[in-house]
Amino acid sequence: MRTVSTLLLAAALLITCNAFATEGDLEYLGFSKEMIDEAVSVSGMTPVKQSAPASEIDDATGVQEQLYELGRTRSLAANLQDRSETIRDEVLSYWEHMSPNAGQAEPLSDELKTALAANIRTALESNGYSISQLDLLDLPEGSLHNKLRVVVRVSKELKTRNSYQEIQGNLAEVKQICATAATIDGYNYLSELTTFVAENPKNNYYYEKTILKP
Repeated sequence: MRTVSTLLLAAALLITCNAFATEGDLEYLGFSKEMIDEAVSVSGMTPVKQSAPASEIDDATGVQEQLYELGRTRSLAANLQDRSETIRDEVLSYWEHMSPNAGQAEPLSDELKTALAANIRTALESNGYSISQLDLLDLPEGSLHNKLRVVVRVSKELKTRNSYQEIQGNLAEVKQICATAATIDGYNYLSELTTFVAENPKNNYYYEKTILKP
């Protein structure tokens, strides 16, 4: 009876439903494995090919393939020439082109540095600040503006009990005093690397601010 059923199943599939051409279709429809095998042998349907088990890839090989794919997608290779210096020169050239009025950095004269230091010192002391450090330093090579990196360290007798808030106010005042004193003929010689330090004379705690921060 089962053989007859199988033959009828195979004949029906061949005559009425050519779409079911593999045993996978019969398995999807819920037929048993035994009936599917018999139907395949009788009808001549294409058996489902069993895919070969994938070979296991060890960790080293997997990492190597990932690095190769990453290098391929990023157009990288181990023998690529180091272009870091060229890229740096191109960036500097770009900013020179974008800032045509900005001259190349040149060491400022000792006379100018002395005048700036005297202006800053006089302005701070006239506002009650005691100066423990005042350094005027040249900027690194490649900077586009003739400016100085200034380090100012001051202290001032505190007048309120809220020392933190008062010193923060002193820092803002010192920044403004120095910016004004370092401006000659409308040009401010303080660079964005300038650092201001205010000390608490009671405990020698200090607070720092750079010209980059408001």
